[in-house]
Amino acid sequence: MFNGLPLNKYQATLFKRYGGVAAAVIASVIFLGNVVTAIVTDSISVRDESYVTKNGFPIFTSEKDYISLVKKYPRNPGVKLTIHRMGQGESYWQVAKRYGITIDTFIAANPHLTTLTPSAGTEVVVPARDGVLFAFDDVLDVLRMGGILDDSSGARGDYLPGVFSIFSTDDIRLVFFRNAAPVVVNDSLEKLYGYGKIFLSPVKGYYTSLFGDRVDPYYHDTAFHTGVDIHGRMNQPMHASQAGMVMFTGWRDGYGNTIIIQHDKGYSTLYAHLTDITVKTGQLVKKKEKIGTVGSTGRSTGPHVHFEIRRHDETINPLLYVW
Repeated sequence: MFNGLPLNKYQATLFKRYGGVAAAVIASVIFLGNVVTAIVTDSISVRDESYVTKNGFPIFTSEKDYISLVKKYPRNPGVKLTIHRMGQGESYWQVAKRYGITIDTFIAANPHLTTLTPSAGTEVVVPARDGVLFAFDDVLDVLRMGGILDDSSGARGDYLPGVFSIFSTDDIRLVFFRNAAPVVVNDSLEKLYGYGKIFLSPVKGYYTSLFGDRVDPYYHDTAFHTGVDIHGRMNQPMHASQAGMVMFTGWRDGYGNTIIIQHDKGYSTLYAHLTDITVKTGQLVKKKEKIGTVGSTGRSTGPHVHFEIRRHDETINPLLYVW
């Protein structure tokens, strides 16, 4: 026995000697492995001018640099990413619908956007599933962001240092938090992002027709669409987008069965093509309260809700407020 171990002194001496040699060999292999990795692996290089920091987190401001980073990204970002080129008249909501993700996911994946009104030819990043694509320059930021998002499933992607990549020379890396919504956006979108929390969608469903010029489904001429059409199933419950007072219930030409609710600060919402109306004029309603059911009354091609937001009687694009 030697110091409580089942070894004699000779065996203990050999154990120490060869144990030290083994430790030195392992350390040398790890060191050389890191050197080789650094030589053969292209570092991710990003200009300092291409992003700013907000709350300590990097946010890209350069579309060119950000799209270039995603296109050439040599590691696993935690989710499959697609580069989509915006078409003439195409909206970001249409892109989100096409790829089956939420607008929150889309915004998180494109931190450089300063407006939600796209231009034809703009390139955007589209993740294959819902969540937050996050760029970081310090691995501790991943842990900090995970804490803010209350992410119980953990971040995805190659963001932790490996045995042969302890010393990273990357300027920026990407990571993905599944099923999360962004909590940090650039200053230009922050106000709009705040607006997006004011109103709720009256029903859950796809936007089948958006605000703005479109081909009228009845007359086949270009006409201005004053709201959004949200597809739903017949008689699906519909809810108030925000608390307010019911100002109108009844039939309106073209709109069919219609409800108008007045809200604070000059806002009002309109819900049309309903089957049933379950509130009365003058009634106070709460946010999310049921006010009617989805239908196809009036000039309609199928069950849906035509939803409008107005302020001081001027129509506003609902998609700036309802995400």
